[in-house]
Amino acid sequence: MMKTKLRRYFITGLVVLLPIVITVKILFASVKFIDNLLGRYINPLLENTFGTSFFGLGILAVIVLMFFTGLLATNVFVKKIVPFWERLFLRIPLVPQIYPAIKQLVKFLFSSDKVAFKKVVLFEYPLKNVYTIGFVTNEFCSQKGDDKEKDAVCVYISSAPNPITGFFVVVPKKDVIFLDISIEEAFKIIVSGGVLMRDDLLHNKVDFKQIKDD
Repeated sequence: MMKTKLRRYFITGLVVLLPIVITVKILFASVKFIDNLLGRYINPLLENTFGTSFFGLGILAVIVLMFFTGLLATNVFVKKIVPFWERLFLRIPLVPQIYPAIKQLVKFLFSSDKVAFKKVVLFEYPLKNVYTIGFVTNEFCSQKGDDKEKDAVCVYISSAPNPITGFFVVVPKKDVIFLDISIEEAFKIIVSGGVLMRDDLLHNKVDFKQIKDD
């Protein structure tokens, strides 16, 4: 009995502390990595000039560089040059296998021109009694006539673990279940393969019969 309690206490403590420790570790490692990108060049100059260095100047330099690069990239003249240099860069061995995927991922995460995902849905696909999470991108009428109504939805299905790749399907509106979760939460579920899911979602039952009965 005591052994079972001790085991339960240990596992509970592990579940509580380990995510915090790993999160803090990743944050510190990320900050250190970003600071070191330019800090490795700035700090030696400061040490030689003033006899000391400052942690964080590398991060500040990266931020300034991002703004400066963004300012240049919005210039009409520079916009025409960037594709040329990009084509030269893609001629380097292994770069075509790495750069396009990273660029697409960064653009998807940070660009203001994201795909307008409206709602998260669950529907029967690709087999009977097998359900898929998708994102509604639009609604439209699949029938002609005066009594037209939006009876179909355009659904984008993301792939795991890379959510920027996937495919597009059109589904009758009556065949989908609209889930009460945010787009971000749905992405977490997909990317993690269902591991990162809110506890209340795990304990709430989805009425699969709703699809067939409607």
